[in-house]
Amino acid sequence: MTRRSWAIWCIVVAFLLAITFVAIPQQQAQYYLTGNLGGVGGTVTTDKGKQETSFSGAIGFRIVPGEKSGLTMSLVTLNLVAKGVPTAAGDSGVIGLLLAEPEYKGTYDPRTGQIAVEFQSILHYGLIDQKKGYLQRNPKGEADLFASYTERMAGKLTGKLPANLQPAEKGSIKFDGEVTLTLSSAVLGAVRDAHLLATITIDWSRVFALPAQVLKVQPVFIGTGPTDPHATGTAFNTLMNYANVIWNKCGTVRCLKLVVNPAIYINNEAYRVLDSDAEIAALRALANVPDAVEVFVVERWETNLACSKGGGACYSCGTASAQVVSSDQQLAVPCPCPSACTGYCPCGTCVCGAVNYYHLAHELGHALNLAHPPGPDGSLAASTVSSNMEPSGFCCDNPSTQSSKNCRNASSPFLYWGTATCTGVPDIKD
Repeated sequence: MTRRSWAIWCIVVAFLLAITFVAIPQQQAQYYLTGNLGGVGGTVTTDKGKQETSFSGAIGFRIVPGEKSGLTMSLVTLNLVAKGVPTAAGDSGVIGLLLAEPEYKGTYDPRTGQIAVEFQSILHYGLIDQKKGYLQRNPKGEADLFASYTERMAGKLTGKLPANLQPAEKGSIKFDGEVTLTLSSAVLGAVRDAHLLATITIDWSRVFALPAQVLKVQPVFIGTGPTDPHATGTAFNTLMNYANVIWNKCGTVRCLKLVVNPAIYINNEAYRVLDSDAEIAALRALANVPDAVEVFVVERWETNLACSKGGGACYSCGTASAQVVSSDQQLAVPCPCPSACTGYCPCGTCVCGAVNYYHLAHELGHALNLAHPPGPDGSLAASTVSSNMEPSGFCCDNPSTQSSKNCRNASSPFLYWGTATCTGVPDIKD
């Protein structure tokens, strides 16, 4: 190669490299500050006046370094759960709040450390379901999904971080914060505003997605206790294992971890077989854990009820009142497949036996605020066609596939920051 051709070659390579760096910008470094709230004192004003209560939950900021030592700060998580308070119509039930949008940009003053963010929150409390019922759905297409009416609150977060904040890959800092919320869109209107002050430790991390988030699951069985050989819940561990498989697939997008509490037992044989919506409601009223999604597992549902609801359902989806009701018969569908189920089988031919391995993963997806595909639906978020969130019947299983969209859109007031390793990959990249 001559000296001239070598020079031309170098110019061409330099030009191609320049185009590459322009066309594919380097990913901007981003950091997170995350912390959990527990037993934080506050007030909720209802139509009976100001009430003292306590809040738990999680808070998270995304921090992106900018030019000249500046930084961009956004609120990406503010999950709040409060104990029920008196209203004119009775106890409110557990109050839950979560951000209406994935991100709200705020301001940070490097000289003083002061921050401020305005945002919108989705508000729900159990009394809304009692007084308004659930949003109406097609009984054949979406009988396992009972979505709640929700309200909106306009919020403002103010607080103080260290001055001249320098992002770090690990370590902790102190955060003093104040949250005020005012009702902006009402359905029932019993809760008018809320206020809390908190001083907490928040942790630095530098990751491509949010740090690990944890959802507690509370199993509820029928029987005298864990030594009862006839207690329900024989299918629960298997169903939970498959739920973990589905939600672990979010790992490369978002780390979501399911943690199971010790089981609660209800010693009442009347609930072993469920035969009406009224009986389901009565059972659900018997357990209300304030920081977890209850999963009631009975022996079986009456056949027509099982066929119309797929043998299980999620109530108050995506809220702090979310509950799942299922049965051990998910893994013991009667043979031959009940004729009553043939009209409720979106996935095709009815089968029997151990069928619905991915049923609980699907119902917990509803508890995580996901609609049936494509959504969104009311306050429920969009999900992916051909993913586990596709509806199924009692005699056919939900898909075993997870999607990036499902992982991104999952939310619940119960989610808190934790430590977990998530290594799975979504089957559907959308």
